[in-house]
Amino acid sequence: MNNKVNTFLNKTEEIFCGLALLSTTIILFANVVLRYFFRSSTTWAEELIRYLMVWTAFIGSSICVRKGIHVGIDFFFQFIDESKKVIVTRVVNSICAVFSVLLTWYSWQIVSFNMSTGQVTPALGIPMYIPYMAAPIGFGLMTIRFIQTTFRPLT
Repeated sequence: MNNKVNTFLNKTEEIFCGLALLSTTIILFANVVLRYFFRSSTTWAEELIRYLMVWTAFIGSSICVRKGIHVGIDFFFQFIDESKKVIVTRVVNSICAVFSVLLTWYSWQIVSFNMSTGQVTPALGIPMYIPYMAAPIGFGLMTIRFIQTTFRPLT
């Protein structure tokens, strides 16, 4: 992938997750202050926080794949010699890329269904497909990252 595109994608993911977590913190704090000091709270805050956390989890998973800090089982690597670790890593990343493609496809099917129903969220009143878009976008980014990690030189 082009270095400028990759840098843009890296920064976009990190800025989005950072802003989403910051927004979540501010909204949650404001809602707690409203509830305990003014005996009032917003009706939409909990729903927005939930959707922001879902988006953060899906976009953050792409960051984890890029940095190589996603959950994995490395128990078997202790028994494999160094020359075979590269091959095993590439095979595992390839399998994960295929799995991510499938998840992108199926999650897009769910988004398409939600688009056709016209359903809106209860408190915010936004189209329900917007929260659901986190899945295909996150899995799509993960696919890109697994492909990158499969073909980048391993050191």
